[in-house]
Amino acid sequence: MILRYKEFIKENLSDFNSIGEWIDSLMDDDYIRNIVARYTGDIEPHIHLSNAINLLDKRTQLEIKSQVERYLEEGLLDKDVEVIASTDTEELLESVVESEISKAGKGVFTSFLKSLTALGQKESNPRWDITPDDFLIYYQFDLMAEDVKQVFLRFKSLIRYESLIDWGKNETSLYFGIKCNGQFEYGVVYEEEGLSTIGEFKLSKSTVNWILKLESKSANSLKKELVNLSYKDILTLGLIKTDMNTFNPGYHEKKSYPVIRDGVISFGYYGVGKWDNGKLDGGELMNIKNNFNTWVISKKWGTKILVSIKPESFWLWINIKLK
Repeated sequence: MILRYKEFIKENLSDFNSIGEWIDSLMDDDYIRNIVARYTGDIEPHIHLSNAINLLDKRTQLEIKSQVERYLEEGLLDKDVEVIASTDTEELLESVVESEISKAGKGVFTSFLKSLTALGQKESNPRWDITPDDFLIYYQFDLMAEDVKQVFLRFKSLIRYESLIDWGKNETSLYFGIKCNGQFEYGVVYEEEGLSTIGEFKLSKSTVNWILKLESKSANSLKKELVNLSYKDILTLGLIKTDMNTFNPGYHEKKSYPVIRDGVISFGYYGVGKWDNGKLDGGELMNIKNNFNTWVISKKWGTKILVSIKPESFWLWINIKLK
């Protein structure tokens, strides 16, 4: 049965630079792809969909926009059963039911942020203590499963992903963040199963600028983390964190989680070297510094940083700042 989406909240076209970019963000929907295909036909592989739409005349663009908006607002309406030959629409609906859930992109992320705001997650901080090794910056929101499902059902672009939420558990968590390889990712997470991705997109200079212009209150903390970082800085910090996972300063009892503050990424090691009255032996400290400097020279990012190594209360802190 095809339902009318009464509770749908339409994504804001003003979040995008053109009609083509807005339509492109919704192309994970099979019916919208069908609407667009009527006007664009077979697109050459080297032409991006948003560009193909933007090359159409203004009247045609507005016609596509009108049809997509009507579909988003009203859904596919129930009709009395008629005994007629199979149509393209009927075949399309079968493919929607049978197809697997596809990953979303930037457009759906704006709805994802709106869902977090609706769930009261307007102010947040990076969860450095639980950030996965392959993430540079990571946010996690621990919520009630029923609340998340109800909010997802209010967004046309999120409805298909509500199945990722386990009804058998009272609590669920949503996440988003930047991976060390420059990929942005968001989705649902359970401690036992790990991350279930709703969407992802590759960062670039323009994408970072797009994030910084997002008006959602749920993006404020992320924007504060990125405002003083360029796209190249993000990639370099990602490489540093990945490589530092393999660095061993010597025997240590435990290791801190990496933290980024004001463009400085810090790594802590507890119990390294010989300590006397709360102070690290000077010879030990010099040896660690020499070993680290030798190790850094072999890395691609070795010439792009400044390093400060400081012992404090049995912790050895390696602070790496981008030049």
